[in-house]
Amino acid sequence: MLSAFAYDLLLIGPYLWVGLQVGSLTILGEVLRGALMITVGIISFLTLRKIHRNETGGYDFGMGKVEQILSLSVAVLLTASIIFIWVKLLNRSPGGPQQVGFMNYLAIGLAFANLCANLAPIVPLYRAMKSGKSVLVATQFRAKITKSIGSVVVTLCVALNQLSSSGAIVLWAERIGVVFVTLVTLHAVYDFIKSSLPDLLDHTLSEKLQVKINQVLARHYSYYDALKWCRSRQSGTNIEVFVGLGFAGDMNFAQVARIAKAVGDDIEASIPGCRATVTPVIAD
Repeated sequence: MLSAFAYDLLLIGPYLWVGLQVGSLTILGEVLRGALMITVGIISFLTLRKIHRNETGGYDFGMGKVEQILSLSVAVLLTASIIFIWVKLLNRSPGGPQQVGFMNYLAIGLAFANLCANLAPIVPLYRAMKSGKSVLVATQFRAKITKSIGSVVVTLCVALNQLSSSGAIVLWAERIGVVFVTLVTLHAVYDFIKSSLPDLLDHTLSEKLQVKINQVLARHYSYYDALKWCRSRQSGTNIEVFVGLGFAGDMNFAQVARIAKAVGDDIEASIPGCRATVTPVIAD
């Protein structure tokens, strides 16, 4: 995966320069989106390394919030880049016949190299995603799949745009290329927002997981007198459940602690990766 990121980094500079030289908005859109996705990849790598080295001591509740904030920030920047490209495109009119030269062929070659760069990290990202350590990795994997499909069309549009001598064909090829860049980018934006916003807002767990919690509470219902609260949230891959159980005031503390621990252990066993906190209180 590191070699794929290095390849992307080496490609960004020349790709941007050539795109500016030939005036291709399709290439410019790809560069802007690619640069932001590289940023996500680097952040994903650094996050995974911290987790692997157990260097997250300063984050009592894990680094899920950090990941989600960064994901949402990238989504905003991706949206801004698309708006910028469309403003440029709408102000562009058909030009005269163009002379095909070395820079045009170089643009096509770099577009093809970019396609290869999109395909290269798919397998490593899939393996990293299977470890289940980072939401960013899973999001980036889905984005790479979508991006690779779009890059095939984009590469064809760049080729047509750079080789055609007709100003109208050049403009329409540019428009089609920008449309596909936009679709791929908006898909990535949707993915980032979908994965980050619910966690940032501390949205409760899905109904399926809440049912599992209720089943655990039902199994132990005869051991406590009241259910005071049951709250849940997910931050990245970390799932947290907070339960308050009411007990009679004259109940033995050791027995209360044993029941609370049993309920917490049962919840964690029912939901892999969950951290359950059961707080005993005096029932009204």
